[in-house]
Amino acid sequence: MSQVQFTRQPFMMADFGKVNPLPDFQNVSYVHSTVVWDDTLNEEDVRYMRYGRVGTILPYLSQDQYTREKKPVEKDVVVIENEHIRAEMLPWMGGRLWSLKYEGRELLNHNPVVQPCNLALRNAWCSGGVEWNVSIRGHNMLTCENMFTELINLPDGTSGVRLYEYERIRGIVYRLEAYLPPESHFLYVQVHIENPKGNGEVPMYWWSNIAVPQRDGTRVIAPAETAILSLYDAGQYRMLRRPLPVFEGMDLSKPCEITRSVDVFYDLPKEERPFVTALQSDHKGLVQMSTHQMRGRKLFVWGVGEGGKNWQRWLSDGVESYIEIQSGIAKTQQDHLPMPDGDVWNWLEAYGQLTCNVDGMEYADAVNACRSALDDMIAQKDLEAEHQARARAIAQAQGEIVSMGAGWGALENMRREKNGLQPVSSVCRFPESSIDQQQAPWIELLNSQSFPAIDPLCAPESYMIADCWRNMLVDVEDKSANALYHLGVMQHAAKDPETAKKTLEESIRLAPTPWAWRALARMAVIAGSTDECLNAYHEALKLLPGDRNLCLEYAQTLLNAGLHAELYDYLQTLPADYQEQPRFLYLKAAADVTLGRYDEAEAIMLRPLFIPDMREGELSLCDLWFTLYMKKHNISREGAEKRFPLPHELDFRMHE
Repeated sequence: MSQVQFTRQPFMMADFGKVNPLPDFQNVSYVHSTVVWDDTLNEEDVRYMRYGRVGTILPYLSQDQYTREKKPVEKDVVVIENEHIRAEMLPWMGGRLWSLKYEGRELLNHNPVVQPCNLALRNAWCSGGVEWNVSIRGHNMLTCENMFTELINLPDGTSGVRLYEYERIRGIVYRLEAYLPPESHFLYVQVHIENPKGNGEVPMYWWSNIAVPQRDGTRVIAPAETAILSLYDAGQYRMLRRPLPVFEGMDLSKPCEITRSVDVFYDLPKEERPFVTALQSDHKGLVQMSTHQMRGRKLFVWGVGEGGKNWQRWLSDGVESYIEIQSGIAKTQQDHLPMPDGDVWNWLEAYGQLTCNVDGMEYADAVNACRSALDDMIAQKDLEAEHQARARAIAQAQGEIVSMGAGWGALENMRREKNGLQPVSSVCRFPESSIDQQQAPWIELLNSQSFPAIDPLCAPESYMIADCWRNMLVDVEDKSANALYHLGVMQHAAKDPETAKKTLEESIRLAPTPWAWRALARMAVIAGSTDECLNAYHEALKLLPGDRNLCLEYAQTLLNAGLHAELYDYLQTLPADYQEQPRFLYLKAAADVTLGRYDEAEAIMLRPLFIPDMREGELSLCDLWFTLYMKKHNISREGAEKRFPLPHELDFRMHE
């Protein structure tokens, strides 16, 4: 027999804080870096590499208010276990598979802490376990959100859990059904993506990101002769195909020999059984395999440089180095695939332990050995049969909902019913009890063709950008300032900045709000109009002078505009607790360097200065350190690097 339990366990966890109420006003280069490739890639390789990119994270808000102070807390955990396997999944972390033990041995990188860092589209991201990424490259929008959680039991003794949500940018429903048959040596995870009828064709994406330990002797094997490598250089991804396993003198199957951060996308032949494994020095390690719908496989390494090591310490308190072996529906993570209207995509993944001695083998021989060992455990035809039989029974089972997700799926079902459309899913239930204050104004718009006015100084709870909701708001006859503000945000997200600006200005004429002024400020940044931007921020801060998020954006804008004296003076006017926060300290140090206050800047940097939400790939600390000593000692960058090496605590360089 297997069993599933919904329980609580202790975690050492940082405070995630509330979402940032300021909506995202950026451009596509911020969300997705440029991708280029050389002539080693063919037309099929690159067909979907520039398809499906987004220009904003809206309607989602940024999760950037977290800290680095960890405290013991108790959180919900789903435990599935049988005689061989114990799996733990976290509903409040996007359903992440947090731990997978085979006969007591942990197969995953099991993070001892929950520490968000700035590695995802919405900022917050945590390492460890298996993360499920859907819809858009850049980590799941819901990776740090709660999912609907439903416990399942079948008559044959199989137990499992269904985790699901409605994803708002693509308008799709995705669900995971993780289950353990009695006496199984593998945890099965069935994935479904539903594109509801009437939603139109949408770009689609899926990668399962599996963190495993990186130790001396770790070797990663996937059944391919070549790989498409993704190298991050000068603000862009450079894609090139190379034979496996050697690249620039490094054996890409041996993570401890790889000196720089790199993505290795294995090019699996169509007839090959899809799998990837990370074997440790004792010849055992995690293996992930799937049915043929999931063709992509990848290795990600941080590299053995100080920056890569620091990122891992930053994410996990430095307990253990890790790599990621990943599995997706496309050849690389630059691709989004077109998903037709009304389609349902599904596949089956299996996770377990592989034992195989590949010591001293050439890569091709190691592939053959792993494939043979895996075939002895379960043949590909048997995995496909599992998908057609028991996995289908799991999909048809209905259990108890033990944890709620957000109310957006329920709201969308209400909209669809009003318009004579079927619900977003034939399986996943989105009860109206999941609806809260975030959905309230949109329910009023749907049912009453009106949109509520709110206190001008209260930040809106939520946003929408879908065409159907924008059209409803356009049709509201007597629009409040709040309705016009939301309409302006929607129009900008729809890439109509001229109309958006007029709408936001009309909102301000009705009732000035810091939110509309701030939206105009961000639009002016994108348009390259510094004076207009600063004026809009001044107006926003007149209305809400103590708002930390507005203060930080304004200060960063002064730095970006090269107004260092104005920045220095402005920082002195902020509350004392703001002035001691890391982002504000960095801005002060940057102003100090330009204004010749070298000792003051040095004192800040040598604390040392830690920025909790420093972005992956961000070199602000590194560049400021060397600029400080270049100016202080009137020397070149090369001279500064030789005389004043960057302290390892400040070194987050991954690609050098």
